[in-house]
Amino acid sequence: MLRAGEEATAVPSSEHHHSPEWCAWLVEHDQFRFVGEAGHFSARREGRKACGDYWYAYRRRDGILHKAYLGKASDLTLDRLEEAAATLAGRMILDNLSLSPNAAHKTTPENWAVGASFTLRAKFRPPTLPPTLVTRPRLTSHLSTPVTFISAPGGFGKSTMLNAWREESAGMPVAWAALDADDDHLLRFWSTVIMALQAVRPGLGQNLMPFLQRASAITPAEIVTRLTDELACPESDDFCMGLILDDFHHIKRADVHESMQIWLENLPPTLQLVIAGRTRPPLALGRLRAAGLVTELELEDLRFNLSEGIDFLQKHIAGEPLAYGEMETLVQRTGGWAVGLKLAVLALNKQQDRRHIIDTFSGAHIFLREYFMETALSQWPQAVQTFLLETSILKQLTGGLCDAVTGQTDGEHVLARLWQENLFMYRTQDQAWYRYHDLFAEMLCNQLQRQHPEQIAELHRRAAGWYMTQNMAADAVHHYLFIKDWETAAEMIEDVGLRELAETGEDSRLLHWVQQLPEAVVQGHLTLLFVYLRLANLALPPDEVTRFLQRIETNLAAKSAADLTLYEGDVLDQVREIRRRLGNGYAILPFSTGKIPDPRWRLLDALLITEASYQHKTPAVEMSIREIYDQARGEDNLFAILIAGADLGNRAYLRGQLRQCEKIAYQVLQQAVKQAGHLPGPASIALHLLSRVCLARNEVARANQLLEQVQIVDPNPTSSNMPINVFIMHAQLLSAEGRHAEAQEAIQAARSLQALRPSAAWRDQDLAAYEARYCVRRGNRAAAHQLILEAESDGPHAFATLVRAELLLDRQRPNEAEDTLNRFVAQFPAGFANEPSMDARVLLVCALFAQYKMNQARRALVEVVQLAAPEGFIRPFVDFGSPLAPLLSLVAQEQNLSAEAMRFIDEVLRLLGQDAPKTDFLPLNSLESLAMAASITPREHDVLRLVSEGLSNRQIALKLCVSPGTVKTHLANIYSKLDVNSRTQAIAEAQTLKLI
Repeated sequence: MLRAGEEATAVPSSEHHHSPEWCAWLVEHDQFRFVGEAGHFSARREGRKACGDYWYAYRRRDGILHKAYLGKASDLTLDRLEEAAATLAGRMILDNLSLSPNAAHKTTPENWAVGASFTLRAKFRPPTLPPTLVTRPRLTSHLSTPVTFISAPGGFGKSTMLNAWREESAGMPVAWAALDADDDHLLRFWSTVIMALQAVRPGLGQNLMPFLQRASAITPAEIVTRLTDELACPESDDFCMGLILDDFHHIKRADVHESMQIWLENLPPTLQLVIAGRTRPPLALGRLRAAGLVTELELEDLRFNLSEGIDFLQKHIAGEPLAYGEMETLVQRTGGWAVGLKLAVLALNKQQDRRHIIDTFSGAHIFLREYFMETALSQWPQAVQTFLLETSILKQLTGGLCDAVTGQTDGEHVLARLWQENLFMYRTQDQAWYRYHDLFAEMLCNQLQRQHPEQIAELHRRAAGWYMTQNMAADAVHHYLFIKDWETAAEMIEDVGLRELAETGEDSRLLHWVQQLPEAVVQGHLTLLFVYLRLANLALPPDEVTRFLQRIETNLAAKSAADLTLYEGDVLDQVREIRRRLGNGYAILPFSTGKIPDPRWRLLDALLITEASYQHKTPAVEMSIREIYDQARGEDNLFAILIAGADLGNRAYLRGQLRQCEKIAYQVLQQAVKQAGHLPGPASIALHLLSRVCLARNEVARANQLLEQVQIVDPNPTSSNMPINVFIMHAQLLSAEGRHAEAQEAIQAARSLQALRPSAAWRDQDLAAYEARYCVRRGNRAAAHQLILEAESDGPHAFATLVRAELLLDRQRPNEAEDTLNRFVAQFPAGFANEPSMDARVLLVCALFAQYKMNQARRALVEVVQLAAPEGFIRPFVDFGSPLAPLLSLVAQEQNLSAEAMRFIDEVLRLLGQDAPKTDFLPLNSLESLAMAASITPREHDVLRLVSEGLSNRQIALKLCVSPGTVKTHLANIYSKLDVNSRTQAIAEAQTLKLI
């Protein structure tokens, strides 16, 4: 029975179509009351902006108002109304529904019925978290927007990371659905979604489920509308929950994607949705991105960073732990890929020769090869497999290049498809170029070598030919070198070398090219020799350069004069002159650059002279560097900008001028991006400088991020200069976190690298001094002392001297530390070879304070605060300043400090107050006592000491070479400051204040 104020004149049909009278009646009325066999309810028409009018049913049961969705007017059949009445009455109408006569023998999704099997229930249970979980807050912290998309190939830790986030989401229940191929149907997909949601909100979707559990004409829009209405109903406004749809790559049907698109556009505020899979779903996200409603995490984001990767290895390596450098190598080699690291661990735990595994672990390793073959390569048709093998020789891929190499015409389409499917690929921001994951590429190359070795040379020749047609000669060089077409490669390097430096700023690649050429080829090309010498001077140790020159001289001297080519004769003359200069102790400085008229040589030669003078911190040298930098910017010579700019920035950093250093470094990086479109390898120097600036300001997390960027920008440096810089910086960051043992391991890794590949910028003595610092901080004084001696084996060593002072303070010998530090600061007022002098200045305050030389300590502290405050140079105070907290508090009371200095002291005290240890240096009861002690001048301190020894005024005058009247004046000042009236009282008070 239906009523709308009065009895309805039309009734719905029990069939799917309506009578004209019923349809007309619904148009004219906004509500009615239905009484059926299963129960009763009140129905109302409600409008929705996007979708028109819909009808809803309401009934109060047990004091609670229940709501059910009826649908559009066209949906209001008698069966639908009876079904809604039963639902609102609390009856299980599902028990009375029957399938069509043929349904019993069908297993298609159209008539899929929900069961309660273990397999089904397992779909809604997230995977168990490993006991050795590597937490990833840098990722989970981003899961805060209404919608998150996560796409990456298998093995990047998507499910594990999401499960960890689910458990961390205190106060918000999170539903989980692990999708599979069976869910790739509209009705089954949404049934799975609702069942997952019911795990955290029982009863949700009960009005919608009947339409999903049988063949139904319900549209995607209707499904989404009904579910959204239930999620956003008034009684649940304060109820928020999350939903994770894992393995979404199994969903391929267009109608399911259509329904998801509608849902995303109308997602209720009570739901946070996360979609994860191996492929990128074909959903339009433009509006969500513009509104800031979506987070997207992809392969690059999900890779373990260095600290996460090392954490993983430390938790999984069995037996003796790996050295820090070995773990760093594995993280870099696997590209932070979780499964890659797991397979590396498996290989290491199975083999005794760990060093061999670390040195040879690549995509060709059997574990990785089998993984890629099973999970990636074998899933594709033979034509795609052939495409992958043939293009594996390419470092970067684009459609035209792939077509040239494979002989096909669909390269662009195949690349787009592979990228969409997340087949271990990266894509550039302009979306024109791709590259394979390093390990995947290594596996493909290995398979190409196994299956078609005879094709490899031709594939490289085709790639080189394509690059030449695109005027990209520099990219062709790699392929000519691979097939050992030395002369062609040498001619091209000569042609593009200077342009490569000036336009792209890349020196490592150019130097690496020349190093690959046989000496017999280099000696016939004067330009190549000049390129090598200038770059090697910046990157390689002198001994290596000397040996190279000696071999060339030997080769050429063995030829008769008639057999020497024109260029070979010039090369021989140059080599002999250079070797003569080196033998006399001069820098490498080739002559005859006039034979190569390119003006870009001028800047390169100027850089060579500058670097030869690098250790001389004179204003004249710095002025020369500034001139080179300004000229390079005027000529857009990117290599000279990068090197000279980094040099200027480093000099500013060593003087403690952090703001100036930061300004120059950012200027250099901006120019690199503007000119090259990306950061070339030498830009890592500026990034490293910024990392050091951040650490000096105690911005440890930011410093770590920048250090990671250093390794990304220059992943395969020709020189060991930057890798050792990275080791040292990483050690400093570890030490800043109190992890001194790991810091020492990082320095030991640097020393191992130095032994294998000597650096032009570092000596082992330098690294021994750094290792000594971390031994001091670990309390291993004997080892620290031995390492200091090792650092000083060739004579005085600035950093070793600084560490020696730190060790003296640790051994409670502050007077010796004071002498050492006074000499050090006087010798290096503006920093020394690798470090600023701020550490030494703060340590000097500590040494004075430890001897209760309060007046001197106070003045020294004020001076160092005034230097550090404008720059935010706070890290030395955090490292060494715990004992100085009372003195800092006293200085904070002074009225002549700037507001900037006062804020700086407040910040230092705040940081020290977090976990600053108690000090035994000066257990005073009040700042007044400290101020009294600090008011005694050094000369008054001398008078007090002699008074305590029992000397008369005349005797004191003789000792201090002053008049008795001056002594009397000093005593009067002492009595006034200590508020005493006699020698005896002065001695007693001075002893109380630890002045004597």
